[in-house]
Amino acid sequence: MSETPSRSRHALFQLMLSLGLVAGLFMAAGPGSTAGMADETPGDDTRASGIDPETDAARLEPWWPSPWGAEDERGNMNLLTPEKVLEAAALIETGKLYDLGREFDDKMPLMNLPPNPRKFTSVSVHAPLNQPVGRNALVWNDDYVSGHITQDGTQFDSLAHMATHLGEKGDKRDLRYYNGFRHSDIAGPYGFSKLGVEKVTPIFTRGVLLDFAGLKGRMIEIEEEITVADIRAALERQGLSEDDIRAGDALFYNTGWGELWKVDNDKFNSGSPGLSDKAGDWVVARQVVLVGTDNWSVEAIPNPEDPELFAPNHQKFLIRHGIHIMENMDFTPLIEDETYVFAFSFAPIAIKGATGSPARPFAIR
Repeated sequence: MSETPSRSRHALFQLMLSLGLVAGLFMAAGPGSTAGMADETPGDDTRASGIDPETDAARLEPWWPSPWGAEDERGNMNLLTPEKVLEAAALIETGKLYDLGREFDDKMPLMNLPPNPRKFTSVSVHAPLNQPVGRNALVWNDDYVSGHITQDGTQFDSLAHMATHLGEKGDKRDLRYYNGFRHSDIAGPYGFSKLGVEKVTPIFTRGVLLDFAGLKGRMIEIEEEITVADIRAALERQGLSEDDIRAGDALFYNTGWGELWKVDNDKFNSGSPGLSDKAGDWVVARQVVLVGTDNWSVEAIPNPEDPELFAPNHQKFLIRHGIHIMENMDFTPLIEDETYVFAFSFAPIAIKGATGSPARPFAIR
């Protein structure tokens, strides 16, 4: 029996994982390697890298320098002015706090991206870890945490998380990040010299949540795209307009996929609903500083239109426009209270040169 198109796309995605093609987004030649570098603008060899010059012209067009200068590492975080902080603070009326993060443990879904599947382990070393100290006989406990902690659980992506490969096929030396930074210039064995998560200052801004699961009355399914029409319908349903998403805001959306968290981890990891390419463009035009969702992707994976296109909104947000991403969030308390506009706060752990950070975000009403 022949497979349906949907099953075929899903099978291709699983094949990409097994061959390590997805992981190729995160792999590169060692630091300091400069031999065979491409020119400042993409050349005729781009088709060999998997980017088609005809269909992916927008992705090939150089995105650097940043509007904030050739050395900028903050992207749209530059929009977080004191005035923006005060605008967010003015939304606080009751002082109620909403925890938008999930607990970290070894039962949570972990992405299996060959050849380096993610892991998370937390071990408590219990008392008496030491001999009692002092006349008051004090003892203490420690924890040992290991794994891909910057990309597991509720997590935040720095601008060092992803790059676009512009070199010839098999040549990973010309990887370009936000503002056109080259991998060979900023990457080292112990982290990135630019774009690391320590460059992200604490965030306090307006947050806006769009509930697409509420709009549809069901979970958004795997490979299902959220369109610009869906965005406008969700805004209308929640009594908002497009003007209610402002420059410097953090934009969040609920797909219902988070209901699978530690309930059906296999399905949660198997793919993801998300924003369409045009919806991603709509988000970029709003000049938000952050996009957050209840799953592990800000686009549909596998891509329902082109299964060979992987994570285009990650590419659009992080690399081209300096918009950070937060994943695996829990919007349940906000949705229960029908709170869609709120003050939002989060600060990443300043791990020098890291591609992301564990996250404990919260909203204030």
